[in-house]
Amino acid sequence: MENRRLFVPSALLVLALAQSSSAQTMISLTNGDIENNTTGQFGSIAGWGPNGGWAAHSGFARPGNETLGANFGFYSAGLTETVSQLSTHTMLPNTTYRFWSFAQGGGDDTGTIPYVIGYATWAGDISTFVPLATQTAVVGNAWVEQAGVTYTTGDSGAEIGNQIIFRLGSGADGGVSDVWFDNLQASYDPVPEPATMATLGLGALALLRKRRKV
Repeated sequence: MENRRLFVPSALLVLALAQSSSAQTMISLTNGDIENNTTGQFGSIAGWGPNGGWAAHSGFARPGNETLGANFGFYSAGLTETVSQLSTHTMLPNTTYRFWSFAQGGGDDTGTIPYVIGYATWAGDISTFVPLATQTAVVGNAWVEQAGVTYTTGDSGAEIGNQIIFRLGSGADGGVSDVWFDNLQASYDPVPEPATMATLGLGALALLRKRRKV
């Protein structure tokens, strides 16, 4: 009975060790919450471009917007627009990047929204965008937090050391209406080296065996 009681916290310790080997870090996005704009309603979104605008939730209420603040962003899929931001963060090797948001289907409550991660081949020049990964989400009437898109770098590659660009829209989405988005977020997560994972695993197993003998 004593060994059984010890096994549960030991198993939890193994899980904690595994989780500690990977730690997600948020990437700061300018005006990711769409709350700090310098234009009037329906004007451009501060920190994002070249297309898109912002509006107040109060005038375009949809289910699920209760925690999203006062404003949201939109762009016209029908006009193949895109909304992007050039991050000051540069891509690191062996790292997983993620870009996501809340999204909704726009005026007709239906649509798709491509999430794209890429990089700039020239520092500070968003027009030199090179896409690396795209994931398209289908959106409807309610505001829902989307999984977004992820991209994992390797030991080397053209993107390493270059600024990341986060983008909504592919530039060729088609469609007949706009799509709405809010609370844009991004993160990065170093990929644990195999040797590190092996060491953690062996240490955890040794600890389990020791506790079972107590």
